[in-house]
Amino acid sequence: MNGGIDVAVIGAGVVGLAVARALSLAGREVFVLEGERSVGSHSSSRNSEVVHAGFYYPTGSLKARLCVTGRRALEAYVATNGIGYRRTGKLVVATSEEEIATLESYRQRGTENGVEGLSLLDFGDVRALEPEVFCLRALWSSATGIIDSHGLMAALQRDAEQRGATVVLRAPVVGGRIVQGGIDLFVGGEDPSTVHCTLVVNAAGLWAQSVARSLIGLPPSAIWPSYYARGHYFMLSGSSPFRHLVYPVAVHGGLVCALHPIVSCGRPEQRIRSTEFATRVLVSRCGSG
Repeated sequence: MNGGIDVAVIGAGVVGLAVARALSLAGREVFVLEGERSVGSHSSSRNSEVVHAGFYYPTGSLKARLCVTGRRALEAYVATNGIGYRRTGKLVVATSEEEIATLESYRQRGTENGVEGLSLLDFGDVRALEPEVFCLRALWSSATGIIDSHGLMAALQRDAEQRGATVVLRAPVVGGRIVQGGIDLFVGGEDPSTVHCTLVVNAAGLWAQSVARSLIGLPPSAIWPSYYARGHYFMLSGSSPFRHLVYPVAVHGGLVCALHPIVSCGRPEQRIRSTEFATRVLVSRCGSG
């Protein structure tokens, strides 16, 4: 792969594949460089597969806008591409009087963000939806759903490749240099090479900052800090008593351990996730999605 190409996307996770699809549909020559043996081997396939409604994020923020518009675009895409998706709905439960105020703030913020299907439920309404959930009140979000992440990535890859994009596996990006007219990428693997790219999109997920730091000539001020969260998933051995997603009120600051069930799209099992926010994580691999 020595020589020059138009666009290199580093990382073949869901973001990298979506970027490759968009750029190839726009007529660009696209190569996706993935360090692993398959696409989506890391964060893209190790998550809850929840499609959030968009009521957590500050009104007017980019995250709020992209969450709401992105969810609607995603629903349209899965409907026309046979991707597993289900609007399960979600309950965010309050177990104290203080948390009820937080639920109201979620509802108000969601309404301002343009999220549809939000309502506050009392104890009886919650029990009607989930008889095994005990709380004072809950916020019901009918727009929250779950998606088959593997099916989504397969569809994105198919669309990109049909428009001429190439996904190169076992091709980790080990460094690079900013040069006149673009970026030279140093690609490792069984056939190491140097590739000159007019445009590079860093979609390396957990290793995006490591990739950025490996590019000679890229100012450190251009590299965003990393914020890590680790999820632990626990499989229920028997049948699940829950039919919807059930979340606690978010806890801010320090370490967070939040348990909630996840109904797996297209599969019968249900999982519980514990999330822990870390202050420092050491990573070494680059070019993976």
